[in-house]
Amino acid sequence: MRLRALYLTGALIATALPLSARAVPVRPDHQATTSPQQATSAPYTCPPGYYWSPDGYAPHGKFRPAHCAVRW
Repeated sequence: MRLRALYLTGALIATALPLSARAVPVRPDHQATTSPQQATSAPYTCPPGYYWSPDGYAPHGKFRPAHCAVRW
């Protein structure tokens, strides 16, 4: 009984692989639908009283990601 189940599982997997490969056609002239400019998210706006601080290294050498900083 287990051998029959193994054969059935193998047959299903062998059938499913070619079907899934045909689901997405691959064409050499296929181009991405979005440009790199469109792929970036909308610019983040900081709330009033804050400003956008870009990422970079602080003077003491620690890396800080971009964030909204308090306006002094």
